Amino acid sequence: MQDLARGMPVAFAIWVFAFGAMVGSFLNVVIARVPKRQSIVSPGSRCPRCGSAIAWYDNIPIVSWILLRARCRKCGQPISTRYPLVELLMGVLAVAVVKRDGLGWVAVGDFGLVAALVALAYIDLDTWLLPHQITWPLLVVGLVSPLWNRELTWAQSLIGAAAGFALFAAIALIGEKLLKRETMGWGDVWLLAAIAGWLGWPALLPVVLLSAVQGAIVGSILLAVRREPEPSPPPAPAAPPSDEDWVPPKHAVPYGPFLSLAALEYLFFGDRIVSGWNHLIFRLLS
Repeated sequence: MQDLARGMPVAFAIWVFAFGAMVGSFLNVVIARVPKRQSIVSPGSRCPRCGSAIAWYDNIPIVSWILLRARCRKCGQPISTRYPLVELLMGVLAVAVVKRDGLGWVAVGDFGLVAALVALAYIDLDTWLLPHQITWPLLVVGLVSPLWNRELTWAQSLIGAAAGFALFAAIALIGEKLLKRETMGWGDVWLLAAIAGWLGWPALLPVVLLSAVQGAIVGSILLAVRREPEPSPPPAPAAPPSDEDWVPPKHAVPYGPFLSLAALEYLFFGDRIVSGWNHLIFRLLS
């Protein structure tokens, strides 16, 4: 079965892709409902515009979106490209996981990690939140992942989770207590701990560096392309905002998607990343 998966015949790859796309369809429900604390089981899939139930033949991943011309059959309102993109992404990632791990519990575990990271990235993009309903179970399962991932030791998982939590928690507390501003969201703290629990402490430095560099690049690009609006008169004094009224700082970008992206990069290209980093350090020091 391992050889079959890694050889990846076309028919088998299509089956794996279709399975991943179906999981992506479910993730679209998770992305839309979890931040609102709604059930992801009931009711069934509904149009986000008119609320009408979606028939099974209009809920085929990617295909239905194309056949419906990106519009709801009932109300005719447009359906976001987000839905087929998540399904397409999960289909591609499912093939990548099986090609990397073969068929077995390691592939099941890695695909679960991948699905959680994709859901968290999109939720953070939409809401600036990384829900504990996902990050906490992800951490717990990551700490027991050595049961099926023989390449990861218990010590690597436990030390990674503890060190990842301590690192980002220190940054968050320094911002809150000393700088009196938010320097790191606590959702990011739990997410890094979960990632390091799954990938082990050797992944900590590459994941943190990759996420920081890629986040800085994207943030700089957004800062350059966004024009400054005309200054407006200062608002009248108001009551201190609550947590629900919080708005992100100007020109800021959520960090969760970059942590998720870096974790995926390390999962699939970790050896090459570490080798390239060591080569770069050697060249700089020599």
